[in-house]
Amino acid sequence: MDIAVWITYIGVIAALIAFPGPSSLLITLHGYQYGLRRSNVTIAANTLGSFLLMFLSVLGLGLILSSSEFVFQIAKYIGAVFLIYIGVKTWRQSASSASLFDIKGDVPLESAAAMFSKGFLTGVSNPKDLIFFAALFPAFLNQEAPLILQFAVLVTTWLVVDYSIKLLYAVSGRALREKFSQASFAEKFNKITGGLFVCIGLALAGANR
Repeated sequence: MDIAVWITYIGVIAALIAFPGPSSLLITLHGYQYGLRRSNVTIAANTLGSFLLMFLSVLGLGLILSSSEFVFQIAKYIGAVFLIYIGVKTWRQSASSASLFDIKGDVPLESAAAMFSKGFLTGVSNPKDLIFFAALFPAFLNQEAPLILQFAVLVTTWLVVDYSIKLLYAVSGRALREKFSQASFAEKFNKITGGLFVCIGLALAGANR
């Protein structure tokens, strides 16, 4: 792969990944609640979800979703329901500060498995991503060069950039925690992030291909 094409690809995907969405919202929330070290579980799971979508896209599932309205709608509503569920659960966490926060504003730790499942399922919740990957990769492929090697470079680059940027979201969440550790702020933060998850889920449910 030409170095200029690769650098362009890095710039494009960095801008796309950095744009706020459900994954960055979840990682920021976990960074705020649980700190940077535990948030790595969520980040790794979310990045694994991206890898799965890329793999399925390469296999042709993205083309199936783009051509089948029924399959797309089913996948879309499943993703929307999950995001709304996360939003409602996050919102309800703030209902009783006495049961959720100790004197330092800590919340009960979720298990690593629970954090992993949230990160992974959020990463695969939007079927549009499959169509996106199916459209993105061909723009950076050289048909005269070995495709497998190029796919390996594109996917590996995405995973590294994806993980790095999401790590910054966790850092920002942790920074918020250090500056605003009061239980009252944590309650408001949960309400805001929970409401945003619900809005994103509703937007996904109403989205077209």
